[in-house]
Amino acid sequence: MNMANFKTCNNGHNFDADKHPVCPYCPNSVTNSDYEKTLSEFKKTQVFEEQSGNQFDKTMINEETSDFKKTLTGSDATQHPFSRTTIASKNEPSAGGSATIFQSEKRRIVGWLVTFSLDEFGQDYRLYVGKNIIGSDAKADILVIDSSVSGNHATILFRENEFLIKDNFSTNGTKINGIMADEGKLKDGDELKCGNSIFKFKTVF
Repeated sequence: MNMANFKTCNNGHNFDADKHPVCPYCPNSVTNSDYEKTLSEFKKTQVFEEQSGNQFDKTMINEETSDFKKTLTGSDATQHPFSRTTIASKNEPSAGGSATIFQSEKRRIVGWLVTFSLDEFGQDYRLYVGKNIIGSDAKADILVIDSSVSGNHATILFRENEFLIKDNFSTNGTKINGIMADEGKLKDGDELKCGNSIFKFKTVF
């Protein structure tokens, strides 16, 4: 091999001087300029955090992301289809393009059921105007975690200033003041038993 055309750079790299005016292996070489240019262009399109010591002190963010930020937070935010959230009743249509959270129509509180069967410190349930379903099913208005309570155990209905209760063909039945009842009326202070869970009924009236 003819070594006459080879040189050794300051970093100890051997290279053909006829083909390369400077060492092609060193970072500052001319032939690496394309690589550096490509890396620079790549950084402009990415989010980088350059580490100085153990602190991240510089963040490079592509300028093109400003359009996205403007869509979410700037004057153009109203154009984003999910930039607004509205709360509507189930029968109320949502505004065009906005995300909607449905909530049940608000009802007035008319009474409570209080029990110490499920928690030694006590637990209370609100009763509202209209139907209040008692059961162990997750869809029940008054969710009772008790294996002796059926999924749809009983219904308390407040209508025309009266509290009516109806057993919904539950497995273990419903008792009012110790008496098994398929249906009946509730008055303030009555004891209601669904399965093994005992409740004290209180009214706001």
